[in-house]
Amino acid sequence: MVLDRLRGKKKQAAPAISRSEFLDIKPVRNSALRWEKNKEGIIMLFVPLKESQKKGRKSIFSMLSSPSPEKKIRLDVVGSIVWELCDGEKTVRDIVRFLHEKHKMLPSEAELSLNTYFNQLSKRGLMGFFVPEETHTHLEETAKKEKKK
Repeated sequence: MVLDRLRGKKKQAAPAISRSEFLDIKPVRNSALRWEKNKEGIIMLFVPLKESQKKGRKSIFSMLSSPSPEKKIRLDVVGSIVWELCDGEKTVRDIVRFLHEKHKMLPSEAELSLNTYFNQLSKRGLMGFFVPEETHTHLEETAKKEKKK
């Protein structure tokens, strides 16, 4: 991949999905993660570190204490609510509806925020998605067309 960038080859972009396809996907939390909810409803994620992430430059403090085998990520209030709703059963449309009704967010604002939030979480490997069969087929066909170009 790095060599491709050095050779001037562009990284193949994932095919875009339509708004209705986005609303039909079902986000699901990474089951390998440990998470806890505090009294205020805030969620803390505990992400296991790879061996390569545990090594590196050592400070005096890190030499005196034992290295943490995980990274902690604290979600905000709305992020915590969304995290709990991502059970693999609810669609993005369901989550948008919930945010609109309970938190008075405009549906378009909720969609945009969820899109950004889900992109960040999925890039970090914290979340995945169940995609309806017809959307999956559409994405495969689009990817094949792009590959032929």
